[in-house]
Amino acid sequence: MIDCARWMAEAWFACYAVTVRNGAIPGRPLRFTAPQLLKVSSGLPCDSCIGRTLNLCGPLDDARLQHMLSLGGIRRWQRHETLFRAGDPIGAFFKIRKGIVAVSHTLDDGRRQITALRAPGDCVGYLDRDGRYAFEGQALTDVEACAFDRRKFDAYVAQHPDLGAALAEALSSALKQSGMLSLVLGQLRSTERVAHFLAEISALYTERHVSAAQPLTLHIGRHEIADYLGLTIETVSRSIGKLKRRNIIAVVDSGEVVILDSERLREAGKVAG
Repeated sequence: MIDCARWMAEAWFACYAVTVRNGAIPGRPLRFTAPQLLKVSSGLPCDSCIGRTLNLCGPLDDARLQHMLSLGGIRRWQRHETLFRAGDPIGAFFKIRKGIVAVSHTLDDGRRQITALRAPGDCVGYLDRDGRYAFEGQALTDVEACAFDRRKFDAYVAQHPDLGAALAEALSSALKQSGMLSLVLGQLRSTERVAHFLAEISALYTERHVSAAQPLTLHIGRHEIADYLGLTIETVSRSIGKLKRRNIIAVVDSGEVVILDSERLREAGKVAG
């Protein structure tokens, strides 16, 4: 987690420097809202993408979106396929249109730490180490994403300060999420971690239209939950059992989760706000 935070910070400051050189206002959050008037469809695949107003795409008009698509186009992966591997030379990075991607790092002995779960609208594969992917990205569901050639994208960002600012904000948000995961892994007990995960994933899936709020389809098995929370599969199962006995959640036969008391779930998971 320390390496993850360091690489994110280095990427953020590099992007921040580009933003300053090109005259954007650093430190001011960008807010991109949908137009109030009905807009005629541009014919771009972006029209139906939930990520149209999120991070990189937020400040772009149709012409610049078209150029972005020309940097790599749309690619698809089936469940469990690998989008990119740690250590491979970096080629493209990706903005997810559909599906869930697990970003992870694996030790030599096979132990894996999932460092992030990314949903539609999020970017993956941007962080590098000496020109090679810093992490691995695996499709937890069928995934569709826009691919952007990294070298061409960086050149384009240098000419468009608003895009550079959007990239800096996206990296800053990812860095904050990494810091929160460090807190969860370092301070919360096992049942608290599982409760925190369920509360956060429910909110994310609802926001990004991944799954209905009730029942909640996790799209992630207990093995992956264990790798994400730094627990064993057995501990994850026991923690879910404790939350069930406290009537905070229920689990249906299909494996979907029903959140019976969202407020108590957030309290159990120490979720702020």
